[in-house]
Amino acid sequence: MTSEKDKPERGESLSEKNSRRYLIFVAVVIYLGWGLINTDGNLILVLSPQINSALGLSLTQYGYIVSAGFFASFILSLFLGPLADRKGRRFVLQFTMLGTAIFSVFQYFINSFASWFGIRIGAGAFTGGEWGAGATVLTETISKRMRGLVLSIMQSGWVFGYGLASLIALFALTFYGQAEGWRVAFLFAFLPALMVIVFRVYLKNPERFEHMSKVIEAKKKNKKEELSNLLTQYNIDTEKVDKPTYKQLFSKDLLRITIVVAFWNFMTTGIAITSNAFQPAYFEYVRHFPPSEIITMFTIVSFAGIIGYIANGLLNDRIGAKYSIVIFAVFEAFGIYALTFFTSSFASLAAFYVLFFFTENGQFSALIRMNTESFPTRARATGAIWGGAFWSLGQAVWPLMFGQMLATITFNQAWLWLEVVPELIAVVVLIVIMKNVPPKKELEEISI
Repeated sequence: MTSEKDKPERGESLSEKNSRRYLIFVAVVIYLGWGLINTDGNLILVLSPQINSALGLSLTQYGYIVSAGFFASFILSLFLGPLADRKGRRFVLQFTMLGTAIFSVFQYFINSFASWFGIRIGAGAFTGGEWGAGATVLTETISKRMRGLVLSIMQSGWVFGYGLASLIALFALTFYGQAEGWRVAFLFAFLPALMVIVFRVYLKNPERFEHMSKVIEAKKKNKKEELSNLLTQYNIDTEKVDKPTYKQLFSKDLLRITIVVAFWNFMTTGIAITSNAFQPAYFEYVRHFPPSEIITMFTIVSFAGIIGYIANGLLNDRIGAKYSIVIFAVFEAFGIYALTFFTSSFASLAAFYVLFFFTENGQFSALIRMNTESFPTRARATGAIWGGAFWSLGQAVWPLMFGQMLATITFNQAWLWLEVVPELIAVVVLIVIMKNVPPKKELEEISI
């Protein structure tokens, strides 16, 4: 007999409810996958002085290489979304992890701007797809009561990737020297491939995806009774479920969400990556803080990003993704403004940077939820990876635009007109147009 306590809620099978060990496994694997795929991306940041010196690259050439990877991620992600909604979430996770591993290891052999540029396109191409597919798996697997928190923990995997890249770089440079150590570091990029083995053997496609596949098959074969029985488990719009997923994204019921998700991902991610890329130089060359103080400040307050992830995860589990994003984004914009115009001492620098870094990172906990829960199961991976594509595009375009504008306006003007003001405009657009993603709802209560 099954007690009332153990009975699953609508949309949650008994096997899923009782398989706590598997749910923990899924959360850990997706977290590690996101962290490991970012190890490659962070290695090129951590090791940029050594690589640029060895290859004789200018900062402009280096910027083109970094942007090329993000542009490639944007393009490939547009194709990976429909693939995940038809072939499965697990397939895309395997494909992205393996692709990153192979191309990242190839960076051991780079010897010029052209060779690194080409290989970087391959290595950077898979990031957005992995992020969206992993988030989709968690969204479709984790209980409605914990989705915000678990997704926020997944997002913090970026910090894990940065930390692992730093350790790898430190080890390689220490034991193999500045001239060759950076090459050896890329040999550790096989780590994501290990995750592919785990995904293939143990990770399953979410039950909701398997259910959707059965619905499509039953509709195709006109099995009306079977279709009727399936829809008692999870509700799906049978008129749209077998349509091409981009046609679904741009249909009347999802068009507004599709456009706003792309817009917000592009704007807020572009603004965030630009802040992180240019702040060290700004603090040193414009505000004249000693490099030792800047490094100390980064070291002390870096924990604020992790706390921000968790804090927003808890918040959006109570008020929904839209409103928690708005709160954090407004304070992020103020943090950039304060760092620019109110900073006069190391104490104020550290205090305002804590505010900025806490809110900048924290908002992405709600963003990842908005990217997945806003879309129905029939097009969720396409919608999530669509958002990830514009995340990558923002990271490719915004820093280039910011750098170009510094030739015509001052650094302070650039922070104000290319960072603070656009972020606040984007917030207004989000408030007016975007629907809130209500917390603690079954996915089928949000969208079918």
